[in-house]
This record gives sequence, structure tokens and C-alpha cells, in this order.
Amino acid sequence: MSDKLRRCTGILLLTASILLCFISALSSHTDKSVFIRTGDSLTWVMNEIPTQQNGSVRVNTADVQELTELPGIGETLASLIIAEREENGPFYYAEDLEAVKGIGPGTLKKFRSLIDLSLNEREEEDGLSRTIP
Repeated sequence: MSDKLRRCTGILLLTASILLCFISALSSHTDKSVFIRTGDSLTWVMNEIPTQQNGSVRVNTADVQELTELPGIGETLASLIIAEREENGPFYYAEDLEAVKGIGPGTLKKFRSLIDLSLNEREEEDGLSRTIP
């Protein structure tokens, strides 16, 4: 590898590190999570992802007992929902729950209007829909 190529690679990695540190610092000061979506290598876009807040069962914080209040969800499916949430992060859309083995469109339709996908208590107090940039 030539010296010029090594320098360019080093500068690129340093720039990327600084950008990631800046994004991390920004998210800790705004109390919001930051996700970066990229189009091509020249464009960085930060999109907001709204979460749904319409029901009483907070899927992203509920325990097994609370999840079993949903129609069609027993203890086994509730445990699978929690495992999916812990492994892959919070659910942003109701359809994300279909990633759980045993929940399909039919099951989701039964309880869709009863779930709240907000991420923390503060959203409820503010009365605002949670957005993730």
C-alpha cells in the first residue's frame, strides 16, 4: 500500500470517528437515539422515525404479565416478544412484532389498537409522539 493511500485512509477513518463522536455527543444532550441512514457514499441522511402511541400496553417496556393482556398473546409469546426486544432493540412499528415467531398479520390485527410503542415515560408526560432522528 502506498504512503499516499495510507494517509488518505487514515484521514477518512479519523473523519468518520469524529463524525460518530459528534453524533454520539448530540444524542446524549438531546436525550434521543440517533440512527444514520445512508443513500450513497456521498450523502448522509438522518431521518426521524415516529413511533405509534395509541394503546395501553407499552410493548417496549412491558413484562410478561402485561403482554399477556393482549388478545392472542400467552406467556410463551410474551417471552418471545421480550427476547426479540432485548436482542434487536425496541419496536418502532406494529409490523416489527411480526419478527416474533408466532405473531403474524392475523394475530397483530387482534391487538394492534391496544399497543403503545413509545420508548420511555417522558413521552407520555409531554403528550408528544416520540421521534428518533
